[in-house]
Amino acid sequence: MKEVKPQSFVRWFDRQFDSNTGSEYFDEFLKLLEDFPAVLNQVLKSCPTEVSTRKMGDKWSVNENIGHLILLEDLWRIRFRDIMKGKPDMSTADLSNTATDQSSFNKMVVEELINDLVSEREKTIVMLQKLSEEDLLKTSMHPRLKQPMNIIDLMHFVAEHDLHHLHTIKSIIGTM
Repeated sequence: MKEVKPQSFVRWFDRQFDSNTGSEYFDEFLKLLEDFPAVLNQVLKSCPTEVSTRKMGDKWSVNENIGHLILLEDLWRIRFRDIMKGKPDMSTADLSNTATDQSSFNKMVVEELINDLVSEREKTIVMLQKLSEEDLLKTSMHPRLKQPMNIIDLMHFVAEHDLHHLHTIKSIIGTM
């Protein structure tokens, strides 16, 4: 089993990831991605709005962390398609996270945000379930990491990103 746990002591942009992960990990990563919204829902099931919308300095609130995850689902699907199409480079992300900062996620309730995440993640899962073994062998260059990634590597990356934000959310609600 491939170990998937966040490198919580390392800033997200400083983390490193393995490349060329074997297709034997597909089902494991698919399950992690599929189960994540339910895990998040369990953690936040009794989180009051005054806690989920509170910002700590310039850091995102719980709601903004969830909103960020919702916004990134489209990027993940684009990057999975980039790999499947054999593009040399994956599409880039807005590393300044402008869309998250400009959205009004704190005007929403946690349940609504999680439902939106479920909906977006389901689209990603359906797409991944349709992949062929040939698709799993293709690679594209990750724009920030400057390393080739296959579908499984990107699934691992997304699962780690989920865990990074889960850890962040848990520390926010733990400090309230």
